[in-house]
Amino acid sequence: MNVLGEKVNDCTNVFFQDKGWRSNCLTVESLVYASRTRPSILVQDIKIRNPSKNSVVVNLDQIGQTQLKDAKVSKASTTDATGMSVEYTSTQGVILIPDLKYKVHIAIATVKIGPSVAIKAGKSVRFHVVTAVNYTQAVDLKSKAPEHLQRSVDQLLESVMKIDYASLREEHIKVWRDIWKSGFGISNSKAAGSLNGDKINTTIYYVLSNIQAPLHELSTTVEEKSKIQKTLHYPDRCYGGHTLLFYSETLWSEIKDEEDIADVTSTWMITLEKKGCNIIVRAGAEGVLQAILLSLGGLRFDDNHLEMSMEPKDLHRDLLFHRLNYGNNTHVNISVIVDLDNKAVIRVSLDRNDRPYYACDAGCIDAPIALSKEVVQFPVKRTEPLTSILYITADKQHMEELKHTIHVKEIKEAPAHEHHVIALHKHGHHFGGLPTIFWASLAFLIIIFHLFLFKLIYNEYCQGQDRYGRTRYSV
Repeated sequence: MNVLGEKVNDCTNVFFQDKGWRSNCLTVESLVYASRTRPSILVQDIKIRNPSKNSVVVNLDQIGQTQLKDAKVSKASTTDATGMSVEYTSTQGVILIPDLKYKVHIAIATVKIGPSVAIKAGKSVRFHVVTAVNYTQAVDLKSKAPEHLQRSVDQLLESVMKIDYASLREEHIKVWRDIWKSGFGISNSKAAGSLNGDKINTTIYYVLSNIQAPLHELSTTVEEKSKIQKTLHYPDRCYGGHTLLFYSETLWSEIKDEEDIADVTSTWMITLEKKGCNIIVRAGAEGVLQAILLSLGGLRFDDNHLEMSMEPKDLHRDLLFHRLNYGNNTHVNISVIVDLDNKAVIRVSLDRNDRPYYACDAGCIDAPIALSKEVVQFPVKRTEPLTSILYITADKQHMEELKHTIHVKEIKEAPAHEHHVIALHKHGHHFGGLPTIFWASLAFLIIIFHLFLFKLIYNEYCQGQDRYGRTRYSV
């Protein structure tokens, strides 16, 4: 879920109401998230627990908006879900864009918390800090702020404060659950510099966190949601290019701060748009996720079929593409498994489907095979010249005719991967399952043995010549 959280034990000097300043430990939990259903809302839930036997006073410091130009701050109050009065600050200002000589008008409303709080022994306190943000597009430096800008964030904040904090959080989490129903998996590799699932999923998460999910936003109309669903079901020739799984460092660069996140997100969005996915990415987070999954597998939608164009030589690790959207209410699962003989095979199944679907392997020279929830296995074949290794369609006649349009000189089953390639990914070296120290020790023993053998032969030869010479001259 799109949540940043932390839990720390803060051992600091705190003020005991009955004993003055003493050293003690407080447990502080902070949960921060940008709402998926309400994209203008940022929430921070804080819990401070006092496990000691004494009451304490904790000082709190809430930093305001310090980087806004010409900021105007006002105070107001509202009521929360329990009916209690809550104060908030309302700020309106300007962010300058010097290079472009433009500015952005921005309005922010934030719940105000007190400068300190008393916590009884063994008790805890909670803070539910909600921030509402609204801003304009970049405008001329002489333009004035819209009159409704500040009023809109005040109204938004007041409406959200009427929602129980647990319900607001669960509403947000549910959206992430729906988005992550589709996904990707890859077997772990111990080879140096290999791309593994942790970095892949982290990168996808950061990208999706910067993309709105209009399908789940409360402000999206029924007509707009219907249009988004149609776009998701029929991606329109996305994706056109080679797999992005192994051949791009910029898409999988290390992420250390917000600037890195922005750079990676921008690179991914430009790549997907230029590779034919410009329509589906407009559907929001779900569309971007589908486009990323297609790009990882070299998967491409044509007019009447979906094809997988990864090269057989790249299929040396297990891969899983889960719940790819294809047609209305149809989800396709595609996996690549490297068997014990080091040969890769393709397995295809449907989570659900609204009509019959069929598949064939490279060249489509064999009869189409019907797909269902049961897994169907296909061999990985190599063609000359290279063509796609898998085709899926709901049009059986189209697939039967497809083999007449795939013009190749040769079609044969792809050979098994070399043992040292598989061993490198499974064990981190080319020697197989045994650890490197074993092979190093074995090589050392072999060298010692040969040195000993050489010395033995040398001594026998030299000493033999010496004995022969002494015997000869003593006659």
